[in-house]
Amino acid sequence: MQVGNEPMSSRRDALKRLGAASSFSVVAFAQQRGGRRPQVDGVVTPSPTAVAGGKPLLTLYSISLQWAGYEEAAETAAKSGWPAIGWTVRGGGHVLPENVVRDLPKAVAAAKNAGLQVPIIITPIRGTESPYAEAYLDTMSKLGLRYYQAPPLGQYDYAKDLQPQLDVWKPRIEKLAKLNEKYGTTAVYHVEGGAGNIGGGGWDLWLAIRDFDTKYVGMDLDLGHATMKGGPEVWELIRFAHKNILAFASKDIRWAKKTDPAQGPRRSDPSEDWPWAAEYVAPGTGMVNFKAAFEYMKAIGFAGSFLHYSEYFVNVPGGKPVSLLRPNVPKDVPKELYIGSLRRDFDYYSKMLTQAGF
Repeated sequence: MQVGNEPMSSRRDALKRLGAASSFSVVAFAQQRGGRRPQVDGVVTPSPTAVAGGKPLLTLYSISLQWAGYEEAAETAAKSGWPAIGWTVRGGGHVLPENVVRDLPKAVAAAKNAGLQVPIIITPIRGTESPYAEAYLDTMSKLGLRYYQAPPLGQYDYAKDLQPQLDVWKPRIEKLAKLNEKYGTTAVYHVEGGAGNIGGGGWDLWLAIRDFDTKYVGMDLDLGHATMKGGPEVWELIRFAHKNILAFASKDIRWAKKTDPAQGPRRSDPSEDWPWAAEYVAPGTGMVNFKAAFEYMKAIGFAGSFLHYSEYFVNVPGGKPVSLLRPNVPKDVPKELYIGSLRRDFDYYSKMLTQAGF
């Protein structure tokens, strides 16, 4: 039998060869549409964090524990099941910038005493001109810490062309990369999707950092912020950027329509009458497809930090809902309820790891 000018037997043989070839491919995830999950054939470049038998390290961002000192914060994270903590080492954080030399060793020691790893710290260092930059990196080096989260690259001015505002950062990042090479440290720039943030879309940050050695500069991709900014475009972003992603961060979000006129738009919003805003919710209840994200992490062998912080509201018996971002524990949120929420989040991500095959 023949179809067109091609014998059916040759078509059948070609399909067999394609099937055999795909069995040797790394299959990445894609956004489900119409019940189908498109697959990517071909070898996917491994993550720069990939190691044999490795997996994402579930890490609790200590901003969730800002109400507690080093020892209590570390003990609470451990009781909640988390194996690692990312200390906030910045203004308003657990370690203040001016005290980094004295206090970061104390925070790291408290974590180790609680059985926790410290794979990354959260800093205000976005360039060599940042205050205390060398004090940070020198202290990290002496403590055996490598990765630090760097904040977004400032704010776009929407009244001007955006490309030059992004390009101006490349020589600054290059200087920081050289300083990191000196100390054996790595800047991991955070994707934060707030209105006007340079790099907040993720893809623009990738354009700024993609040519730098991941030993010294990389990306911390917040799945919640990336989904908020781009919706399903996050799946293209993650594929373009995965060779530069050294950490993931997480929160779950959903779109909510503002009904209170007092809320109003933020001044940096391009449209002043836009009524929609991102609302943070418990992991697994919003728009972020964590299942697909962890499947892709498995496909590329990602084994870096997976940073989480709780920013959703919980119902407190006899009171109003309270945000877990900076709660007053135990005054506004009973400690048992708080620990239970952190445990719930850890269990959810652990389930996602298992389902992805880690």
